Amino acid sequence: MTRCELFTTGTDAMTPTATDSLLGVFQQLTDPRDPRGVRHPFAGLLAIVFLGLLSRQPDFASIARWAKRHWTVLKPAFGLTYRCGPHATTYSRAAALFSVDEFRTALARWLAGAMTTAPVTAAVDGKTSKQADDDGDPIHVLNVFAHGANVCLADWPVGDGKDTEPEVLKARLDELFATWPGLRVLTGDAIFCQRPLARAIIGAGRDYVLVIKDNQPDLFETARTAFADAAAESADATVLEKSAARSRRGASGATRRRPTTRGRR
Repeated sequence: MTRCELFTTGTDAMTPTATDSLLGVFQQLTDPRDPRGVRHPFAGLLAIVFLGLLSRQPDFASIARWAKRHWTVLKPAFGLTYRCGPHATTYSRAAALFSVDEFRTALARWLAGAMTTAPVTAAVDGKTSKQADDDGDPIHVLNVFAHGANVCLADWPVGDGKDTEPEVLKARLDELFATWPGLRVLTGDAIFCQRPLARAIIGAGRDYVLVIKDNQPDLFETARTAFADAAAESADATVLEKSAARSRRGASGATRRRPTTRGRR
């Protein structure tokens, strides 16, 4: 599937019922522009910006140049009527006006419908974007990533003297679980190992797996004592192991999967 097909697969371009395509999702967003003087469909402009970013175009000027090079393909796919692509300021003005929350909700809804299996587990972690804000500072976000599906479920800005990563996650838990109701377990590193966040996750009917480090000595010692008598168990699924008999197989470096069963106490 090409990147353009990601937006228009299974439907005619700019068809309002194209809910199975990302372009159809963009068509459901509120157009914030003054209708007077509008030349380009709002969904088409957003689609080009989104597709340009996926194609590693870092700013609106680069996106505009990239769109002009590929205009013969983009124009019919996204319902655009002008013979040449718009100026970079047209894209920037459209992107500056639309609702980020509305876009995030629509994108998550499309992702949920496109995935064959709803994610059950997701990892939360802070990430720093390679792009920068208007002041040239890197953009730091809290990322929720489902490794089993290789999909980012959500991200929210962090920094500028505002809430920390655990505080942002705690404030967004209701939104996250409402968008992804099948999500049952959140994993995170030691920065998320905080009682208010843990209580909020349990209160939402979910579970967590968080790292404990020795900079929390009381909690660390409590956990170590609680698991001191726990019996070791083998993996539930399969173990991917480097063959200990590599030399017997010609040192090929191959790996093998060996089914395992749960150990009995």
